[in-house]
Amino acid sequence: MAGLLGHRQTYSIDDKVVLVTGALTAVGRRLAAELVERGARVALVDSAADGSGEQLSGELNERTGLEASIYIRTDLRSQQDIRLMVEVTVLTFGRLDVLVNNAEQYADEMAGEEDAQRISDCIDISLRAPIVATWVFSRYLAQSGNQGVAVNVTAMAGLLPGRGREVYGAANAGLIHFTEASRALAPTLRVCALAPYYVDSPAGLTSQRLLPGQRLGAMLTLSSDQVVRAVVRCIEDTRLAGRTVVTAGDVTYSNRGSYLLSLLHMFFIMVCSTLALAAHHVAGVFAARPQPGDQRPDDHHPEDSGVSDDETKKTS
Repeated sequence: MAGLLGHRQTYSIDDKVVLVTGALTAVGRRLAAELVERGARVALVDSAADGSGEQLSGELNERTGLEASIYIRTDLRSQQDIRLMVEVTVLTFGRLDVLVNNAEQYADEMAGEEDAQRISDCIDISLRAPIVATWVFSRYLAQSGNQGVAVNVTAMAGLLPGRGREVYGAANAGLIHFTEASRALAPTLRVCALAPYYVDSPAGLTSQRLLPGQRLGAMLTLSSDQVVRAVVRCIEDTRLAGRTVVTAGDVTYSNRGSYLLSLLHMFFIMVCSTLALAAHHVAGVFAARPQPGDQRPDDHHPEDSGVSDDETKKTS
């Protein structure tokens, strides 16, 4: 992934214990597999009760031949459940080194499908749960004397307000603000955030509203693998405390001007997309205009009505 993120990686994932929320999402599954391959032990956290979490854990354990993962069914809307997921992880693996707040809840909350419960769930899962989980994790680190990393997977909607994602965008903006405000927790707890553009996961494709011009908008969409690589970098790079990594397509911003750069990037794409649509519309208008010699629909031709030229002359 090209960009401004840099390549110094000083925090090793090997032999670390990582807790991943939203572990059954497309990104969560790929991330869990990547972490296990790098030698980590992973606590898979999600709300599914259909056995899919246990199945994923079994597959990861079978692949490594070790007890490299466990599944913890958790309702992230419950503060008690959030405490328990951390406690179970520590009791199972002996410690907790990395927290990845990957779960989110999208809601078309203001776009004609108002649902108070979905709005509440969006705030609880996308904002409150990561904050509470990070707070519980920080208390554990303070008591144990260990150091850790927390990565908040947000979205670019937290930087770019948009119609139909008002609450979702506000929740992500709040999490980005929380990440920046947590800079002082380092080095005991290094908190950073990742804000990707739309991801080509089923959830992302269902909820996404691409920029004008689908082709140009798609250029900014990331694959699940790209997001996973960015999360891994956020874990490994010790320079990112309190910073938000912005990713759009193959471009990554992580310096102090990341918000401005990402806004300029998005603005440029929007302008190009709008111009492309305008050119397409103009071309369509010209193509639809009748050319000289073309027959108009209301033109009357005697032969079409079955009346001969002689009969027409007599009638006149």
